[in-house]
Amino acid sequence: MKALSFRVPKTKEASFRVQIDEEPYFYDRLHYHPEWQITFIQRGRGTLFVGGGISRFQEGDVLAIGSNVPHLLKSDSVYYTPDSPRVAAVSLFFEAHSFGQGFFELPELQPIREWLALTARGIRVLGETRTQLQDLISNTAAQTGFQSLKNLLDTLYVFAKCKEYELLAHASFTEAQREVDGERLNNVLQFSLNNYQQHITLEDAAAVANLSVPAFCRYFKMHTRKSYLRFLHELRISAACKLLAEQKVNISQICYEVGFNNLSNFNRHFKKITGFTPSEYQKKMGS
Repeated sequence: MKALSFRVPKTKEASFRVQIDEEPYFYDRLHYHPEWQITFIQRGRGTLFVGGGISRFQEGDVLAIGSNVPHLLKSDSVYYTPDSPRVAAVSLFFEAHSFGQGFFELPELQPIREWLALTARGIRVLGETRTQLQDLISNTAAQTGFQSLKNLLDTLYVFAKCKEYELLAHASFTEAQREVDGERLNNVLQFSLNNYQQHITLEDAAAVANLSVPAFCRYFKMHTRKSYLRFLHELRISAACKLLAEQKVNISQICYEVGFNNLSNFNRHFKKITGFTPSEYQKKMGS
């Protein structure tokens, strides 16, 4: 399994690509591409990895992912069942020179240029602007020719003026990893996503990367800007947030179900990562 360097397919009829996905689950391999990506999640939820950041995605999310930033969307297993809703999303892809050499260097586009630099950390839009962008992205997909291009530029401008958003990674990725590094990182991510409910040691993760423990710790922190144990805690807390929001299982059960070995440790890491205790989070999601 390798982290894939994508080239998003292009057409002669358009300067950028509109992609509509309606599948049993989203593509869940770590990958990157030179195109900027704007995605509106219409159906589906799961685990989102962008750069070095891990969080949840769900219906209604509007995401912006920078050029050559490694990312994946791993759909929750419930979406794999035949009788459940399939995932769906609309994505827009464009490159620095999609609209001509030096286009984004125009002085009128300075706000958009600054926003494009920020997407190296991944962006999720919040607040009322999210609804406006959902409509713009959907309309861009429904139109052709000049109107489609105008809608994309309007979308970029709304993004650039947006004040309500969250960054998905703590540090920017300015270059994609070399292929061998991408392969290692993808293997570790897939191993972690598939086994986080079990007891995982640094030795286990280092073996997946085919590195010694000290070398693995240096490698993982260099590529994600965080320690592997921090990443694993974030992954488990992300899974716990999903279960708490569903309110079908009590907190003690959730603690052990997501891979923690005692409740006090779970509570401490939950508070550190989310800013809430598990009970506070559950009440917040139920209100």
